[in-house]
Amino acid sequence: MKKEKTILEYCSVCDEELEMPIIQRDSSNPHLVWVRCPKCNETKPVDFYQAAEELREGEEEFEEEFEEAEEEIKPVVPPPEPTRKKKPKKKAKEEEIKPEEIKIDPENAREYNPQETFQPGETIFHPKWNDYGVVLRRRRSGGGREIIEVHFEKLGEKKLIVNMKTAGSS
Repeated sequence: MKKEKTILEYCSVCDEELEMPIIQRDSSNPHLVWVRCPKCNETKPVDFYQAAEELREGEEEFEEEFEEAEEEIKPVVPPPEPTRKKKPKKKAKEEEIKPEEIKIDPENAREYNPQETFQPGETIFHPKWNDYGVVLRRRRSGGGREIIEVHFEKLGEKKLIVNMKTAGSS
């Protein structure tokens, strides 16, 4: 039996770091994968470039603090083991639309683009899926990325990334 690939990722719902299985890769962005929390089943995107950059920054800060503390520590005391601890993230307010308010308006639909932002109630068109949908909710995922949940005519409910920064932008 083939073992599924997992990554260590923080879940804001469970408030802890867990080994999460990779459930999908994004063909339009090879550095982006979708993972699912094994405890609460929250699905969220993970950008490997962003995660690697955050890890490098954390290591640099630790090295500076360790060098300063090392000078103050008596030679008898062994240096502390490095630990990586994430601060619990605050839950953001979720914006959403009620299911009875769903009204798909193809005439006023905007084409889905992950770099743009969409609001609940807005009709979008996904060109790869050739399907229209209405944005139900807009929220932050556990990894701090912005997600919209869309009810499509043909595909049903799907989660999409929005307001995603492209490589090279700050």
